[in-house]
Amino acid sequence: MTRQRRKDEVFYITTVVFLVEDTLFRLPRGPFVDQSAFFRQRILQRAPEIVKPGGSSDDVPFHLESIEKDDFKQLLKVLFPPRPVNATDAPQTYSEWAAVLKLSTKWGFENARQQAIDQMESMSIDPIDKICLARDYDVDEWLAPAVNDLVKREEPINVNDVDRLGLEFALKVAAIRERVANHPSASLQIGDRQVEHLDFTSSVAAMLVSIDMAS
Repeated sequence: MTRQRRKDEVFYITTVVFLVEDTLFRLPRGPFVDQSAFFRQRILQRAPEIVKPGGSSDDVPFHLESIEKDDFKQLLKVLFPPRPVNATDAPQTYSEWAAVLKLSTKWGFENARQQAIDQMESMSIDPIDKICLARDYDVDEWLAPAVNDLVKREEPINVNDVDRLGLEFALKVAAIRERVANHPSASLQIGDRQVEHLDFTSSVAAMLVSIDMAS
């Protein structure tokens, strides 16, 4: 009589295969079902008539559409850090951490998302880029400080800024910048804004509230 076999609760690793662009990734399934409701629902809650669900093999991978493989790799570096951790193996640049922030937010990996936010806090990021990141990926604590930096920027709001921020947002920022130019506590001239010591957070906060109420 053949003895019934069981899977060890700790040392039996179930994998999942992803197809991203033209590349296959075979990975431990645990972090995806433990940390992401998006993947947990799609990997575990499948119809019973499906014998081979997506992700079960190289022939039947879980296809991640509209995802760039280089972005996916940056997220994997955070989900599966090497042991021992080598600093050069982790995401390094702004664009790499931005990819982690994008995908971790999209799929609900809260720990990876917070790690990306923490790493990017110390980076010198263009105010327009930071505003876009804050709005696209719900990093609320970045928005007012980034707008404040944009208000104090020497260069005027340009067409590219309007394209990225949206007309209403850009016009409200421009209105605050006009107040900066006429601020009584600084000798300000267009093209020579000496406002580093000033803080317009209250005006920025009021602007953001008005935009939220209008949307």
